[in-house]
Amino acid sequence: MALNKVAVTGDVMTVQLSYTGGTGSQYLKVDDISVIDDASARQLGVLKDASGKPLAAPLSSGSKDNLSFALGRSPQIVWLKFPAPPATSKTVSINLPGVVPFDGVPVTR
Repeated sequence: MALNKVAVTGDVMTVQLSYTGGTGSQYLKVDDISVIDDASARQLGVLKDASGKPLAAPLSSGSKDNLSFALGRSPQIVWLKFPAPPATSKTVSINLPGVVPFDGVPVTR
């Protein structure tokens, strides 16, 4: 898993990742993914729409609470939307299950 970008537009922060290699399918529970505002140590969860669907893709067709992507295709792009940290926060840390955390990632505004 590689981190492509962390960018804020208005009050929303988009995290984009890519995955290459492997075979089969990979599933990640959206509720287990978080961003930590490094300045305040506040944990931020994935935003959801009015119906409770996570603002993330690609979501599993069987469960709207899981990211699902086919391995072996190069690259698979994954994105998630979070509440934006305050403008004074220059970096965030991104936590995904089964992946070493991405610490101290600069936020583009």
